[in-house]
Amino acid sequence: MLKEERQQYILNQINQNYRVYITTLSTELGVSDDTLRRDLIELDERGLLTKVHGGAVAKSGIPIEFTDRMNTGIEEKQQIASKVIPLFRSGDVLLIDGGTSNLEVARRLPTDMELTVYTNSFPIVNALFNHPKLDLIFLGGKVFPSSQVTVGVSVFQALQTVRPDWLVLGICSVHPHQGLTGPDREEALIKRFMMERAQKRIVLADSHKLNTAEAYSIASLGDVDYLVTEDQKIDYIRQHWPKHSYVLM
Repeated sequence: MLKEERQQYILNQINQNYRVYITTLSTELGVSDDTLRRDLIELDERGLLTKVHGGAVAKSGIPIEFTDRMNTGIEEKQQIASKVIPLFRSGDVLLIDGGTSNLEVARRLPTDMELTVYTNSFPIVNALFNHPKLDLIFLGGKVFPSSQVTVGVSVFQALQTVRPDWLVLGICSVHPHQGLTGPDREEALIKRFMMERAQKRIVLADSHKLNTAEAYSIASLGDVDYLVTEDQKIDYIRQHWPKHSYVLM
């Protein structure tokens, strides 16, 4: 089997099963583990999968640019965002991270609810600018253009002064074993610190994000309090993912 054929087989298995194991591929393809490791490294470098210990898992395939993500999975994001709003009460302090799903949450915050909202997202600030009963605080810092958020030391320093009741975390990949991951190191560090600061943590994950992983670790699924997804994915997660303490919505 040619290398190109072998790598296409690997990608086909990833698309069907969301992950592959080197030991299984070695048996199926009749090649050495070292050969398969080199294949997985090459495919990872090309951005086609994420290599992990013992194999590889799928990438989300979600566009990196915020403006491109605005046009994907619109109905799913709206359905998921609507589930989150009943969790909030007047007087709560919210930390809303960047992301197109999180933007839908911001747009749905009731206009009669008094809240304090911290965010590092330019689009979310714009969405909440005229909300009549919000105390809105923008976490200024280094601009990360592709996600339209701020990152860096200034954001870390600002977060040290707040202990929000709720974090709505923006995430692109959620995996039953790899946990929450992202494609950018600096942004992943900010998200990890947000998880540490919040009392309750909400992760919104449509079907494009499930069973996928990226290069940089943010948190384990055990750190999540509410995992919010599409209705049709709830039974799948209950049946196929390891048991976790989060509330599945």
